[in-house]
Amino acid sequence: MWKTKLSIFFNFLYNFKRLSLLSILLVVALLSIGIKNFKFDASSDTLVLENDTLFEQYEQTNEKFGESEFLVVAVDNKGSEFNYKFLEKISNLQEELGALPEVTNALSILDAPLLQQPRVPLLKTDNNIKYFLKDDLNLSSSLDELINSPIFSNLIVNDAGNVFAIQLNLDEEYEFGATVKRIRSTINDWDGVAYLAGPAMIVEDTINYIKSDVVIFGFVTFIIFSFLLFLFLKDFWATSVVMINSSLVLSSSMGLLGIFDWPISIVSSNFLALLLITSIAVSVHIIVKLQSVKNTRTNHIDAISEIIIPCLYTALTTIVGFGALMFSGIKPVIDFGKMMMIGVAVNFIISFVFIPTCIFFRPFVLARGDRLENFLFQFYLKTKSLLPTNPLTLILLALPIFLYLSTNLKVENKFIDYFQKDTEIYKGMSLIDGELGGTSPIDITLTIPEEGSDFDEYDLFFSEGSSVPEYWWKKDNMDVLKSIQENLNKLDGVGKVLSIANGIQLAEELNNYNELGDLELVFIKNTLLDSETASELIDSYITSDDREVRIGLRVKDSTDNLSREKLIQNIYKIVDEETANSNYSYQISGLGILYNNLLQSLFSSQIKSLIFVFGAIFFMLLLLFRNILRSFFILLIPAFSVSAILSIMSIMAIPLDIMTITIASISVGMSVDYSIHFAWRYIKEKMKNQKKNATSEAFTLSEKNTFELTGKAIFITGFTIILGFLILILSNFNPTILFGVLSALAILISMKMTFIVMPRMLDLTIK
Repeated sequence: MWKTKLSIFFNFLYNFKRLSLLSILLVVALLSIGIKNFKFDASSDTLVLENDTLFEQYEQTNEKFGESEFLVVAVDNKGSEFNYKFLEKISNLQEELGALPEVTNALSILDAPLLQQPRVPLLKTDNNIKYFLKDDLNLSSSLDELINSPIFSNLIVNDAGNVFAIQLNLDEEYEFGATVKRIRSTINDWDGVAYLAGPAMIVEDTINYIKSDVVIFGFVTFIIFSFLLFLFLKDFWATSVVMINSSLVLSSSMGLLGIFDWPISIVSSNFLALLLITSIAVSVHIIVKLQSVKNTRTNHIDAISEIIIPCLYTALTTIVGFGALMFSGIKPVIDFGKMMMIGVAVNFIISFVFIPTCIFFRPFVLARGDRLENFLFQFYLKTKSLLPTNPLTLILLALPIFLYLSTNLKVENKFIDYFQKDTEIYKGMSLIDGELGGTSPIDITLTIPEEGSDFDEYDLFFSEGSSVPEYWWKKDNMDVLKSIQENLNKLDGVGKVLSIANGIQLAEELNNYNELGDLELVFIKNTLLDSETASELIDSYITSDDREVRIGLRVKDSTDNLSREKLIQNIYKIVDEETANSNYSYQISGLGILYNNLLQSLFSSQIKSLIFVFGAIFFMLLLLFRNILRSFFILLIPAFSVSAILSIMSIMAIPLDIMTITIASISVGMSVDYSIHFAWRYIKEKMKNQKKNATSEAFTLSEKNTFELTGKAIFITGFTIILGFLILILSNFNPTILFGVLSALAILISMKMTFIVMPRMLDLTIK
């Protein structure tokens, strides 16, 4: 019945082929209008979980303390003298950068108050504030003051006094991509050595590398695919149809993403590559099937009506697989799942309208027995004799080993490891990470409950209108804050730690290293911290009611053997212990927390998704093959392929990150594709001969027919895609290289398992 309905549909395409072709092209053209809105998004909300409370805390912290996105320009003065000429150069660069519309303000050593030139008692410090280029200073002594400053050391100057930072606070109304380009252009025109870094730039550059790879390697891969397909298919028309079909699928899918306003994030950056793979796989199966029949209308319609069934189940299992990502609870992963579901559906619809319509205009060159088909079959016969009659035992023994190795996979990411050492971004990140306090920001906010209006002993000593020590300006509370920072500084991987406690530490140094009591703390607050410059700085670390403080720390991503998860656990432990016997409440947030949370959740959601996917695929296989044992054997191929790839990553200490996390999806997708197509043809050929009471020679012939048709399509698809992925090793972006190599390996394993093991296991179900 289904074949009759399909024949009616494809006969309609034949009878109205011009209308059908124009219609599909018109639909694609209309959808492609949305491409103008297709974009990559690197904002922080693409790195969060669905309904993530940590993201809400992150936004609340930014709102309370007026934090904005920022970039850091590191000026390298190594080998040169620190003099007024250098300071003038810094001033000119700072002025140029500050004049950019995207930059709200630019801060450097020129804005750092010097309080010890000369050193005076604490009570007189308020009248002793000086600045570079504004006052007559001893440059060497002034630089030493900043190097040893609790506030400014490793913030705007390194310990050696030869690397300086200019912090650029950004206006978030502007796109960071354009901002980074303009700032880089200004730096490149500057007469000196300077590098750009910062959280905003890291994510932007990551996206830019991915976009560059998509454009450059996408074009190269397109050419390679075209050449290889022509080599295998031996038909320029068929090759053109495959590549045009892929272009239509990609254009339509990108247009839909633009219409729905679903931007590509770092997590979903492989969307286009995966969709290209899916498109070529479906196209090649259709083409090879059409090349195997004589060029008549009836044969073409029958062939398409037959091949659409395994293609439909392949598409449905792929959609179900990516649909499982909807349950991950991770916003970018959920979006990625939606994208792939739509992309696979679009690919199926366009492929089975466009390709049949094209063959109705001009048939493809008929396939002739060639060396490729003979090679595949001879390869199968040789491996068949080497394998045991039942390879199931070997697979069932290997799977537990692979699963055990997979559990040792680590989820870790060092941004600096994404880039090669000779790139500008690596040099800048390395300099700032090692010399200027680290890269990834983490914020700790501590809150004291609101105090009552009871009588306070300090009221006896302060007149009306003056202040009494409250909240964090009380010595006991300040001591807790200082203790937390002291312990944080001891953690391996922690760079600069900054809060109002740094300012108090500086004041204590000015007070001959004597601790400040409640009265002195109030004095500091009302005098030294009452200036406009100090207020701008302190407002980022304490709220106006003095109840909430922020400790800002940065993680040194370049630290050897850094475990971000362990570091964050230690941070929580320190704050827990310090606040255990108090009524303080606290929150820990920041991009460093959000990204680590994303990675950890990716791993757990990957496991949950795979369990759901294999269950759903097994159900789909039961519907298609109506045999439990047969469905189980077919499912073993993707299970083996996925576990093998994850085991290889574990053995080679390749961590799961934003790019490698999708390798499992690719492995499952291609394995299921190969398994369903091969099993469908193999069982059909075997059953046909079984009904005829065929001899063993006839069974061998049925095996040969399977390899000549479906095996050929799988090999063409697999070999072409493997070479396309291996081109990615030429990238400058390390995750792209890993993605290319591991994807190629996943497809190779899937293809070999299908050719070598699948026939032997299916034979056990055919009696």
